Amino acid sequence: MQPRRVDGGAETLPFDELDPGTNVLVTGPVMTGKRRLMHALLAQDSPNERGTIVVTTRKDATRTVRDFERVAGTVDDDRLAIVDCVGDSRGFGRRRPTSNVQHVSDPGDLTGIGIGVTKFMRRYYDEGTGARLGLHSLSTMLMYSDLRRVFQFLHVMTGRISSSGFVGVFTLDDTVPDNADVSILRQPFDALVEVRETPEGQREVRTRGADIGPRHWTPVDY
Repeated sequence: MQPRRVDGGAETLPFDELDPGTNVLVTGPVMTGKRRLMHALLAQDSPNERGTIVVTTRKDATRTVRDFERVAGTVDDDRLAIVDCVGDSRGFGRRRPTSNVQHVSDPGDLTGIGIGVTKFMRRYYDEGTGARLGLHSLSTMLMYSDLRRVFQFLHVMTGRISSSGFVGVFTLDDTVPDNADVSILRQPFDALVEVRETPEGQREVRTRGADIGPRHWTPVDY
């Protein structure tokens, strides 16, 4: 991954460029920066030369754009689309047209989320540009829907990402729900990125599955 200027500083993460068709699950305890790491993986290389789709279950569209651009830099309006599951119906404001935002009533509306994601995926696919899809967080979706439905949703979404030659990055708190459920949700993914924080406050990552990053716990700054 090429270093990217972020908030006046350089941020470098130990991950290779993700190949088209790859689906990645980022998992770890709460408050370990999984959302920011997802944004960094979505922003690899040149985000203005492809589409980025972000499904957000905890922050509204405006804050999601702000957080993404803190990592990626300024992104053209038509290169960033948001599926907002927070339930805020106030609109997206002046900066970005509503054509780039799909509002969904809550994180349990998997059908609505799927419709929004499919609309934006089709747009970028028809343009002949690549795209990356990020979803934060599966843990919130599991508070609104059961494991079976969320797994079915994942199976469909990761399949579409793979067949389109896009890239998917999803996040999950590894403490919600129990470990058996986490193992089930890992199944559709090509790679797993685990995140942890040491007692000294140092964040570390390691990967499993596809060879996209370090196999052993490696300190990171993000």
